[in-house]
Amino acid sequence: MPITFDKQKIRKAITAGIRDSHPTAIVNKVSIVFLLFVFCFIGCVQKIGKTLSSEGNYHFRKTKWGYSQAMVQLSEQGTRLDFRKENTLIYNERIADIPLKIVYSFENDRLRAAGYLTETPIKNANLIHRHAGDVLGEPNDRISGGSVWADYETLIYLNGYVGFEKKSPGRYEDNPGLLERIPKKPRKGTPGTISYSHVVWTYVDQSFFRQLHEVEDPLAELSFYEKRLLDVLRRQAMTQYLGPGGGITLPR
Repeated sequence: MPITFDKQKIRKAITAGIRDSHPTAIVNKVSIVFLLFVFCFIGCVQKIGKTLSSEGNYHFRKTKWGYSQAMVQLSEQGTRLDFRKENTLIYNERIADIPLKIVYSFENDRLRAAGYLTETPIKNANLIHRHAGDVLGEPNDRISGGSVWADYETLIYLNGYVGFEKKSPGRYEDNPGLLERIPKKPRKGTPGTISYSHVVWTYVDQSFFRQLHEVEDPLAELSFYEKRLLDVLRRQAMTQYLGPGGGITLPR
C-alpha cells in the first residue's frame, strides 16, 4: 500500500515548531526536518514507481532505453543484486532452471545495453535457445552463428559457444570409410567428448548501435560487459583430457 502524508498537518507542525523557541521545540524541529527528508525521498520513489507502472512496451524485462540506475533497480525489486559499479548492474536469475546473470550497462546513467550471460558453461544451453524462440519467434537474421531479432528501437542477439569440454580416450576412432559415399546428416558432437557451452542473449539500444557505426574504433567505446554482451569478448575455452591416471585441463 502506498505511503501518504497529510500536507496540511505537516505545514502546521512546521509553523508551530518555528514559532516555538522552547528547547523541546528544537528537538521537534529536528524531527520535522527528518520527516520532510523521508517525505521527499518516498515521494521521489513513488514518482519513479508511477513512471515505471505507466510505461508499457518495455525494451528489456521491465526497463526502457535511457532508464537510470535507480529506475532499473526499482524495476528489479525482488531480484538479488549480485554486482554494482558506476556503469553496470548485475543480478542473478534463472531461465529454464538455468542460472544466468542479468547485466545492465549504462553510459552517463542512461541504459543502453542489457542481457543475459552464463557465468559458467552449461550442458543444456539448447533450453535457452528454445525459450528465446518461444518468446521472440523466428529470428530476422543470423550473424556469426547467432540469431538476430531487430526493430527500429532494439537489436536482440542470441548465441552460444563451447566453454568447456571433457575428452575421454578410446581404443578406436571414427572414420567415414565407404560410408563417405552415402549422403547423410552431419553427426552432432564427437564420440568421447562432452561439451558445455556459454550463452549470450543481448538486447541493445538501436540508437547506441547506430552510433557505433560512426566512430573509428567501436571497441574503444564499449565497457567490459558491453564487449561480453556484444559477443566480441569471450571466455577462454578449456578442455579436460581424462586418462587412467586422472586428468589434465588445458586451454582449448
